[in-house]
Amino acid sequence: MKASETSIRNLLEGTKQFQVPLFQRPYSWNKDYWDALWNDLMSIYEGEIEGFYFLGPIVTQAVSGTADGISPFLIIDGQQRLTTLSILLATLRDKLRQDNNSLAEELHESYLINKFKTNEDFFKILLTQTDRESYRYIINNKQQDNKSNGKINDAYQHFTKKLERQSRSFCEKLKSIILEKLIIVNITSDENDNPYLIFESLNNKGQELTQADLVRNYIFMKLPIDNREEQYNKLWLPLENTFKTQVGDKYSEELTNAFWFYLRKDGKSVQQKNVYQSLKKRFDDPQNNLTKELQLIVRFSKYYQRFNFPEQEESNSKFRKYFNNLLRLDFKTSHIFLLNIYNDYENEKISEQDFEKILIYLESYFVRRLFSGVSTQILGGIINNLYLEIQKTKFSSIVDGLYKTLNNFDNKKRWPTDEEFKKNLLTQTIYKGAKNDRTKFLLERLEQDQGQETVDLSTLTIEHIMPQTLNDEWKQQLGANYSSNHSKCIHTLGNLTLTADNARLYNNSYSRKLELLKRSNLYLNHYFREIEHWNFETIEDRANKLADIAIKVWPRQQC
Repeated sequence: MKASETSIRNLLEGTKQFQVPLFQRPYSWNKDYWDALWNDLMSIYEGEIEGFYFLGPIVTQAVSGTADGISPFLIIDGQQRLTTLSILLATLRDKLRQDNNSLAEELHESYLINKFKTNEDFFKILLTQTDRESYRYIINNKQQDNKSNGKINDAYQHFTKKLERQSRSFCEKLKSIILEKLIIVNITSDENDNPYLIFESLNNKGQELTQADLVRNYIFMKLPIDNREEQYNKLWLPLENTFKTQVGDKYSEELTNAFWFYLRKDGKSVQQKNVYQSLKKRFDDPQNNLTKELQLIVRFSKYYQRFNFPEQEESNSKFRKYFNNLLRLDFKTSHIFLLNIYNDYENEKISEQDFEKILIYLESYFVRRLFSGVSTQILGGIINNLYLEIQKTKFSSIVDGLYKTLNNFDNKKRWPTDEEFKKNLLTQTIYKGAKNDRTKFLLERLEQDQGQETVDLSTLTIEHIMPQTLNDEWKQQLGANYSSNHSKCIHTLGNLTLTADNARLYNNSYSRKLELLKRSNLYLNHYFREIEHWNFETIEDRANKLADIAIKVWPRQQC
């Protein structure tokens, strides 16, 4: 490797092109970084910093070119700085063009483009596919549509605002500062060096990158050069773009999570922080075909998307309902097992009907354990190994194997019986602070099972019929033991319902609440129409009726 100190002018002059390889993350600088760079430039402009200003290193690798073409270099490290400076030079060019300043064309032709080249060779910097279109618009000074907006365009708009009230002389001086005063150390590696290993070392084994970033980087450095672009466009980029649509800037973290679930689907225990290292071992295994491994990762990541973003990604309405249920219950651990089930379904090893039965059993298993007070802490280990356990048995089908496996679990792994489930629904506190959406889900499912009318349940909230804070009227109505009985019953199933009138009901007397509840179209509130007095006996009676429905909604018998 060779290192030399150089100015931005010397770095960019000549028929060169700096290419951002596929293993690099997209442009990610934000306002904090842009402002830090601008403030440094202003310090030089105001004379607070004298002489040259060291901007940091840029690591590149020379790539074979042609005699009549450009001199290409891969940017191994420093693409964020170099891209930002290029965008800033483009904003300076556009500002100077407003005054028909010849410096504008000098900036454009000497430091932004290779004037006599065409197609991709035309640009001094060639970004990855994610950013390429937005960058082209800026360099070609064309209006961007909304689809092209992103960090690249944000940076351009940011610096455009910085320059909009500045004079011609300010812009001319700033141009000289950027090209002459900013100094970098250009470290150029030999063409035979492994650019990814250099990149990985410079990024301290991934501490500054997400696990998904490192996975992408390693895959596309391992793939043959003539196959990288095709596989990136065909497999990786569409997957990455879908995650961006779903979670925005957090897409890389979500992709990491998808890989983590993929690694555990076969019963292996893998920590999330070791996702990259675990996948790297697979890629390095000579028995594995790298392209096929990439196809597998992408396929299972798409299943992950269907579980986590069912409204956008799952077309089957039955599956979509159950996937939403599992999300409401925060039972994402089930996705580890379901990755294999969805793959079996896609490969026509199980039918749609059997898949639905599997989802019914899983939801029942979780709900019965949750509302029976059985610890959920060991669920990770249970679900991790569940598919393997079923595979080892001699059941006629996966769905039968799942049912009998769950049915045979005992002690801490048990699937609560009807008796245990009902007993706990009668007595357990199910209204629990941060987990109250699970309680609302339970009430919604009871309503959906029995209700005859379509109601928008999302607008409803949980109401305590006997209020959480008792006034004198309630104390008198509940009798001498109101305090101890209130503590036992207040958050149990029998005392909870759904309503859109929570604010109006509040701590009112039962007679006042009854006036409002009688108007409700919900099945859950039909019970109150015949109940003139609300006390501990009626709470228990209603809980019994609702618990019987819950046993049917979350069955334990074989479908």
